[in-house]
Amino acid sequence: MAREVGLPIDPPQRNVNSRFALETAELVRAKKGERATGAFYHDVSRAFFAERADISKREIIVPIAQRSGISASDVEAAWRNRRFSPTVNAFIEEAHVAGATGVPAMGWPHRRAIVGMMPAAELVRRLRNEAR
Repeated sequence: MAREVGLPIDPPQRNVNSRFALETAELVRAKKGERATGAFYHDVSRAFFAERADISKREIIVPIAQRSGISASDVEAAWRNRRFSPTVNAFIEEAHVAGATGVPAMGWPHRRAIVGMMPAAELVRRLRNEAR
């Protein structure tokens, strides 16, 4: 699928715990807003899917957060204090309720999630069905 659309995807052979990345994204959102959070997620996704980086590691996530304008000490403090753990827990619960079982996943209030990579035409078809 990735080859068909020209994406350089080469994910690790095993899944990793993305909790640190998710909580750091919420720190970025709180301090820098939605645009910076989108850029952070883009960089984390590229690191994982294209560079085989272990996004559970501080040495991967902290530099990405720093590029978003967040200091290493702020990242460490937020993680140590689990400042964004309740927010991430709520997101995970909402994802389970919506039927998200993997990534990528897209969801809307009171609708089932659209999960997984798929050809663009199939994604458009599903999005149109969701809009009805």
